[in-house]
Amino acid sequence: MTNQLRELYKARTPAVGTFFNMGDMSSMECLGYTGLDFVIIDTEHGPFDTETMMDLIRAAESVRLTPVVRIADVTHREIQRAADCGAQGLIVPCLREVDEYRKLVDLGKYPPLGNRGFIKGRGCGFGNQPWAAGSLEDYMANSDEKLMLIPQCETVESLQHIEEIAALPGIDAIFIGPFDLSISMGIPGRFQLPEFQQAVRRITDAFHSQDKPVYIYANNPAETRAHLAAGIDGVANSLNSVVMVEAYRNIVAAIRG
Repeated sequence: MTNQLRELYKARTPAVGTFFNMGDMSSMECLGYTGLDFVIIDTEHGPFDTETMMDLIRAAESVRLTPVVRIADVTHREIQRAADCGAQGLIVPCLREVDEYRKLVDLGKYPPLGNRGFIKGRGCGFGNQPWAAGSLEDYMANSDEKLMLIPQCETVESLQHIEEIAALPGIDAIFIGPFDLSISMGIPGRFQLPEFQQAVRRITDAFHSQDKPVYIYANNPAETRAHLAAGIDGVANSLNSVVMVEAYRNIVAAIRG
C-alpha cells in the first residue's frame, strides 16, 4: 500500500496535478495518459454526488492517478464519504480557526490521532486489500497513512496561525488557495505583490519545518514552473474544464488561421 503523493514528497520529486470539475470516468481515464501524478475531484464547486465521486476515484486508480477529493467543509458526512470511497487525499476549504483543523484530524484519522468512524469500505477493497486484512490496529494505522489530510490555507485567519497548524499531528500537508487567500488579504488576484509572496513563503517555511509538503493551485504552466522552482512540492495546474476550452480554442484558431 502506497500513497503516490507521499512517495513523491519523500523522494523530493515535484508532483503535478489538476482539478477535475466536469466530466465522467472516460474523461478521468484520459487524464491518466497525460503524465499527471494526481487529480483533485472537486466536490466543493463541482456537481459530483457520492456515487459519481466513487466512480471517478475508481477511474483515477485504473490509470495510476492519485485520487484526491476536495470536500465542502469539515463535517462527518463530507469526510467519511470521501475517505470510505477511497480518496487518498482530502482537500478542505474555507478553514479559519485552529480548532477547525483539529476537528479535521478528529474526523479524518483513526485513534489515537482522531476518532474517524470505523468501516472497511470500498477504499480498502471492503477489507480484502492486503494492507487491510491484518489486525484492527494495523488497519487503522495503514488507513491513516493512505489518506492524507490536506487542508487549505486561504484565509488571513489561517495564515496568522500557520505555524501552529503546521505542527498539528495528523495534518499531513497544506494546499494554498491563492485566489481566496489574496481576496482575504484584500489584494484579490495580485499574486506578484510582496505581501502575497511573503505569505506563500511563510506557509511553505512553516510546513517544511515540520517536514510536510506544500501544494498550490496555478493557472498555467509558467506559474506552475515558478512555484516548483520556488520550492513548492506540488501544483494543481488549472481545471480540466478550462484546459478543454483553451485547447479547442487554439485548435479552432489554428484551423481558421
